[in-house]
Amino acid sequence: MVERLRLVAMICLHCLILFSVAHAQISATLSTKHDNYSGICPAEIKFKGTITSEKPGKIQYRFIRNDGTLLPVESLEFSMPGAKEVNGLWIAGDAGTSSYEGWQSIRIVYPEEVESNKAKFKLICNQNMPDLTVNIRHSPRTARPGHELGSSFKVNVTNHGKLDLKDVAVDIILKKDDSCPGSTSNTVDSTHFSDGVLLKGGREQVSLKAGQKHEIKLNGTNTIPADTPMGDYYLCAVVNAGDQIKESNKTNNCACSPIKITAAVDKPDLIIDRISFKIGEKCEPNHPIYIFEVTVKNIGRAPSPSLPNKTLVQVMDIGSRWGNGATLNALPPGGTQTVTIPVYYFSEDPSHMTKTVPHPFRAVVDPFHLIEESNKKNNTSDIIYLDPGLICPK
Repeated sequence: MVERLRLVAMICLHCLILFSVAHAQISATLSTKHDNYSGICPAEIKFKGTITSEKPGKIQYRFIRNDGTLLPVESLEFSMPGAKEVNGLWIAGDAGTSSYEGWQSIRIVYPEEVESNKAKFKLICNQNMPDLTVNIRHSPRTARPGHELGSSFKVNVTNHGKLDLKDVAVDIILKKDDSCPGSTSNTVDSTHFSDGVLLKGGREQVSLKAGQKHEIKLNGTNTIPADTPMGDYYLCAVVNAGDQIKESNKTNNCACSPIKITAAVDKPDLIIDRISFKIGEKCEPNHPIYIFEVTVKNIGRAPSPSLPNKTLVQVMDIGSRWGNGATLNALPPGGTQTVTIPVYYFSEDPSHMTKTVPHPFRAVVDPFHLIEESNKKNNTSDIIYLDPGLICPK
């Protein structure tokens, strides 16, 4: 009888051990940065959780809230043991709420029932405190070290508060992850990479009225540091950089978009190296009023292509259709070519030649953007002001 009881006890102990091991194969944790929120309501309470599985397979879970709201079941697929991040959101409180306390947790419902800790939060609603948010759109997917992003992407800032705000700082930075950075008020833009570097020309200021949403005009070059290693990064916009304004919620002050930094590719870079002119002989249709000589140089690190029958250099009277163009040969790095461009009597509108003088003429290389260059901002010459009255009397 004693042996029999001992055998039963051992079997029960073995079952308990097996149950304990199986039970420990899946776990979950949950946290929130809004454990003490003070500001405008309703408020976005964001939760970040981790579900860990010691075996591959499908896991189903849902978020549980103290108010009993039934949230949908969601699924994760583990191809191997590991941990995966999950995120939850609760829009809590309203304009009539003075304070509120709550919690949220993760409940695993398959293949077993497991519940995480309760992530607790407390709201104190103050409808007059400022709250700034930002988003970033149309960010380029790739860039090269030294690349000037300029205004190739869009940044919107919203003032959710009831107070007008002046000179709010907005920084454009490059980070290795998409977490919101801390204060950047003392950061200076740099040509050298560090995690969270403020891009060259990447600081803007904006004034916002209460409730206003505003698209920022990006004036700087937003240059990727030339020594940035290749890899995956995040281009981030940070509003209220430096925490100069006391806000109800500082966790929504940044927005990030993934960007891959790739190896620099050698490209041509065409410039107007020299421009000169002489006056024509007759002020008559089909005769040149001016004859320009334009020298184009390739200062890039790759040859520029020849594009037969395509205008690759042009001289135009700015703001009108009066001008002419020419083709270019292929130019090796450091190579030059001088072309002659006659600008003929403007038969389309003869009075234009003498009505408003002087005329601002400028040479442009690759005016129709047919060549992929390393720099498009140096494709124009200085302006030459000319008065056709010397050959075409009024």
